[in-house]
Amino acid sequence: MLQQQEQPIYILPQKTSRALIPKILSLLGLGVIFYLGILLNLSLLNLRAGEESVVKMIGLGVVLGIIVLGIYLGIHHAKLSFRFYNNRIMQGKKQIMYREIVNTKRTQNFIDKIFKTYSIDLGNNFQLKHISSEINIENYVQQLIQYTRQAQPQI
Repeated sequence: MLQQQEQPIYILPQKTSRALIPKILSLLGLGVIFYLGILLNLSLLNLRAGEESVVKMIGLGVVLGIIVLGIYLGIHHAKLSFRFYNNRIMQGKKQIMYREIVNTKRTQNFIDKIFKTYSIDLGNNFQLKHISSEINIENYVQQLIQYTRQAQPQI
């Protein structure tokens, strides 16, 4: 027998540009530094020209593979929306119950200011990240917490 899936009461998407652009830039920068380190090590070894070329190409392939994998994982993670249910918030397989939330204060770092986004650290290693400043989710989360506490009194 199929169980009916619970439908979220609200879906909050992440701002994709905020999630991806800094990650891609840091991956590219670190990839260049890593490849320069490979080149420096190769210059210190006494390899024949043919061997050196092969090792450079393998090193470049590994660096590009790591960058592509990082970008793929970043895109996958940026597409994960925050789903609000009657008693919890979920992102992918991570979840936090409303009664476990200890903070609803928004925080904004330097990069968030550039992209006009903010984050909320809800506690228990769960964060609402890359939220557009145009969306005021703080009050909504506070209302859901109050509703849950009134509907399910602590024993």
